Amino acid sequence: MGFCEVRPLKSLVINITYNVNCMNKAQIQEKRKIKKDIKTRIGKGEPKQKILEELSQLYKDKATIMKQLEVTPSKVMKYECRMLNYLLAGLLLTAMILDSLLLLRLEWGSIIIDANSILNVVLDAVFLVGVLLFRIENYSWIAARAVVTLVTITVSYAYYHIPINILIFISFSLIVASFILGLLLGVKLCPQRIPKVVEVNIDGIEKINKTIYVFPD
Repeated sequence: MGFCEVRPLKSLVINITYNVNCMNKAQIQEKRKIKKDIKTRIGKGEPKQKILEELSQLYKDKATIMKQLEVTPSKVMKYECRMLNYLLAGLLLTAMILDSLLLLRLEWGSIIIDANSILNVVLDAVFLVGVLLFRIENYSWIAARAVVTLVTITVSYAYYHIPINILIFISFSLIVASFILGLLLGVKLCPQRIPKVVEVNIDGIEKINKTIYVFPD
């Protein structure tokens, strides 16, 4: 009797697990399709609001659609911000060259200084590629790069008595300028949605004004 009771319970658990796994796979596949669809439509120059309205009819995961659109610069904004983005890329490239020169002149010995010098060059390269590809998450991470450099310079001067030469000063100044420009571009490339008043029919008799939030593009 106990054996007969266990089998249905075990089958139920297996079925639930199978259904959950299928749902997870379906959700993952839908997220991938949404990201790919948004990237394709943005590349064609379609307005974000139009993409939102159309994809909301095709997919169930509206949260992913909204989130992806919020972090993907439109073709229009990329064009408008292209000169500032080129300037930021130039600053990062110059900082990478200076950090590479510092790395070549480095007297190896301190683990903190050695590791940070290598990390600086790697981060410069990663951020440079991200900026050239308009990856919006990179613009805020440039701030972390400036903080790391500031801490390293402070530690080097206070504990290791390493002089702050002109190359270090210029490199840090470029990173600070990149940080400020990166924050500015992060806001300009993906502006927040703005309120818009639209008329809505109620039962086909009365019209009322309703405020919705739309992408300014």
